[in-house]
Amino acid sequence: MKKLFHLKIGDFAPSQSSRTLSQEGFLLCVGAKLAKAPQVRNYYPEEFGGIEGFKEGFAFGVYTSAEELFSKATIASAEGKDATNSHPPGNQVNAATWQGYSIGGLTNVREEDGYLVGDLLIKDKNAIEQIQTNEKIELSLGYAADLIIETGMAPDGTPYHAVFKNIQVNHVALVHYGRCGGDCRVGDHNPNPEKTMKIIVDGIPFDVADNEALAAALKKEQDQLANLKAAKLKIGDQEFSIATELDAVQAVADQMVTSNKQMAEKIPELEANQATPEKLEAMAADRAVVIQDAKKLDPNIKTDGCTCEQIKREVIKAKAGDALVTAVLGGVAVGDAAVDRIDTAFRALAATTGTMNPANQLFQPTSTPTHVGDENKNTQPKLEKWQQPLSP
Repeated sequence: MKKLFHLKIGDFAPSQSSRTLSQEGFLLCVGAKLAKAPQVRNYYPEEFGGIEGFKEGFAFGVYTSAEELFSKATIASAEGKDATNSHPPGNQVNAATWQGYSIGGLTNVREEDGYLVGDLLIKDKNAIEQIQTNEKIELSLGYAADLIIETGMAPDGTPYHAVFKNIQVNHVALVHYGRCGGDCRVGDHNPNPEKTMKIIVDGIPFDVADNEALAAALKKEQDQLANLKAAKLKIGDQEFSIATELDAVQAVADQMVTSNKQMAEKIPELEANQATPEKLEAMAADRAVVIQDAKKLDPNIKTDGCTCEQIKREVIKAKAGDALVTAVLGGVAVGDAAVDRIDTAFRALAATTGTMNPANQLFQPTSTPTHVGDENKNTQPKLEKWQQPLSP
């Protein structure tokens, strides 16, 4: 019985001393452990498309002997094969697909102290980052092999129900979990790993067991949180660190809310004072009347470039000695007088233009004697004048 399938043997977590970055930025991992033998690993029937006599969902042991793993044929089949980031569709790399999936290659495959090891040259930037940050640090061999159903006992006393024969390596895939155990440094994929996995979220470690999806989700959230903490928030010309300057951000936001509220409160006033065509026409008509009245009161008054209030103040200043002005302003200087006082005084002056000022009449004599030449016609002594009869 021969099947094409992938096996993930151990953890790809070589020591830092075995990792070397080339001048081109490639990552060379020397002596990465690919597999060990003899060893019994657990599989499920459904991984092989179902096996007669084996119930789905129940694992059974498959034995790999040292003679099989370290045979010249197995080692030769692994030499020069492609490395991929996860397994490609069909778990096979060929001439038609290698360019789309290859991230590097495997060379110098050999046996060392009971392990199948090799040197990996990883060329893909994303894969290198995943390895260097320990995000994805295991390898899986993709290969074809004969699955022989037979029972037996491994040298360490572990029972098995089948053996692998005639292993032909096709590729090496970078994956998350291994089946061989922690001492293998290049993984054999385990869909139900027994080992646990710890994720640190905001400084607190969590054991997510064999839930790869949960581990990936938590790591994504952790990365997003780290990015958020490192992010900068720009408000206007000011820039703030979200992680350390939230109080300052809140203060700016509060000020913006206050300013917005104040502006909203001023909108009715601004709308009321908005210069509409009708208001402009009325203002022009009022200005024309002011200029007309000002010219009547003072023909030499300057009106160009002056506001109506300025024109009124100049007119009143020219009439500062007028009794009416004094009465309205109450003795306050023209420059210090309130706008309503200036308006009242100007209107009063305009209303009395061309007529005798009644206020001034209060300070004029009731009659004026007529003199012709130097002669005084009234020769009667003042002491006797009271005796003259009154005119009817």
